Amino acid sequence: MDKSTFKILFDTHYASLCNLAYRIVGDTDKAEDIVQDMFVKLWDERHKINPEKSVKSLVFMMVKNHSLEVLRRDGIGARIAHHFFTSETDDQTIIEEEEIEKYELIDQIYVSIRQLPPKCGEVFTLSKVNGLSYIQIADKLNISVKTVENHMGKALKLLREIMFTKRK
Repeated sequence: MDKSTFKILFDTHYASLCNLAYRIVGDTDKAEDIVQDMFVKLWDERHKINPEKSVKSLVFMMVKNHSLEVLRRDGIGARIAHHFFTSETDDQTIIEEEEIEKYELIDQIYVSIRQLPPKCGEVFTLSKVNGLSYIQIADKLNISVKTVENHMGKALKLLREIMFTKRK
């Protein structure tokens, strides 16, 4: 693997890998450290990489395994790892393309939410991510329920536009 291929790999997958690590460890700084450690290790051992195997699957597996190791090391791993990976029995299982696509889609959704106007993004996050009702959001933000509905309508419309244009 040469420098340009490595840079493309980094630029293409860094955000998705950080989201994967974050979903496992629940800490942004730790997630970024995990991904950076993985890329350093990948570069150091680039001569060992089998070119016939998917490097994309390899990096996602490395991040997943390193994230689980960080949880184990921190002493909270068993409970959370069981929650996220109840169907898996072997940490060394290669992450399937479908699972990678799921994490990349989640990453695209979070990036799209950050592109919304601030109030729309806040209302959307409170509703769809935090699970608050429109009434709870209205109380929390000191706005009317109708305003919450308007922000949600605008957010959903904009998200459809953003996501549609990215998939073309």
